[in-house]
Amino acid sequence: MEILVVGAGVSGLAVAHELAAHHRVTVLEAAPGPRGGGSMIDLFGPGFDAAERIGVLPALRSRGRLLRGVRYEAADGTPTGRLDAAPLVEAAGGRCFSILRPEIEQALLSCLPGGARIRYGARVDAVRDAGGDHAEVVLADGGVLGADLVVGCDGVRSAVRAAVAPQHAAVIPMGFRAASFLLEAPRLAAELGDWALMTDTVGRIGGLYACDARRIALFLAERTDRRDVSRPVPDRDRLQRTYQGLHPLIDAVLPLCPETFYDDLVAQSAAPRWSTGRLVLAGDAAHAVSLLAGQGASLAIAGAEALGRSLRASGPHIGAVLAEYERRFRPVVERAQSSGRRSASAFIPATAAQLRMQQLGRRALGVPGIARLLTRRFIAA
Repeated sequence: MEILVVGAGVSGLAVAHELAAHHRVTVLEAAPGPRGGGSMIDLFGPGFDAAERIGVLPALRSRGRLLRGVRYEAADGTPTGRLDAAPLVEAAGGRCFSILRPEIEQALLSCLPGGARIRYGARVDAVRDAGGDHAEVVLADGGVLGADLVVGCDGVRSAVRAAVAPQHAAVIPMGFRAASFLLEAPRLAAELGDWALMTDTVGRIGGLYACDARRIALFLAERTDRRDVSRPVPDRDRLQRTYQGLHPLIDAVLPLCPETFYDDLVAQSAAPRWSTGRLVLAGDAAHAVSLLAGQGASLAIAGAEALGRSLRASGPHIGAVLAEYERRFRPVVERAQSSGRRSASAFIPATAAQLRMQQLGRRALGVPGIARLLTRRFIAA
């Protein structure tokens, strides 16, 4: 089949890997080249297993690292506790590691199969199921591309989702806004070492961690009005005003914010169906779980494999295949979305009392056996 994939993020590239052996795959990406924004994620569970079966795990592992855990500090830099990553690694049987989201994309690009090609600078204006066995993609430059199947991997604000389920095109905000950026800072990377730093603060939080020996990443988040679904406009001055005073190290890094950086609502997406005719959704376009669930990249890779497995078993009956893909994979992502919603209230403490409860909870994790039990439940979820 001739397959068009909209979006060259983690999901789109994973779909290209999975489908290119049996189909002609073209990935359309609006950006002029690979994107560089994004924070550190933990790859484990279904995404780890799927990456191994697809054959991309070695490329991902070579760009990943294992952090020892998180150390928490108050706004004045006073240590308030630590959270060891060892129980998570043990519960996952060693099958987990941390990796920057853009490094996942670079890893997938480095071993992209010959049957897949990427068109950068190809902005999609519209997609439509043209009836029968045909679908079309309309580009911003007026060009129209035809395909046997269009896979929407264009993120939480998916244009393809708007075509598949028009009433569910809007994002579902979780009540938070997050920003992140990377920068070269070898001295600070050495100071952070193998521990991530997270602030123990109310209403807003910040995190710093070393990506490697030279680069560090800054992560920031604040509470927002859940009724606001508009996409934020990244603004370096606003970032400094909002997060100044969060922590001495963060104060030192904020002025180094680059011209372009990630800044968006923490949100989920949902649709009553993932396909119509020859259009199908994958990754965040179908089921964004939000960073609160912590499995978006993992589920993007696992979902790509699930779609490919269903297509290989299909024969000519595309409608039945796409329904089977959704039937098998929707329960997996709905569990993760539910987990993200449950954890929303604890993501950023709204009061000093909530902050104190979190600190007590982290201390409980230091009790022998409790950390192991909770992390095993987390992995199982």
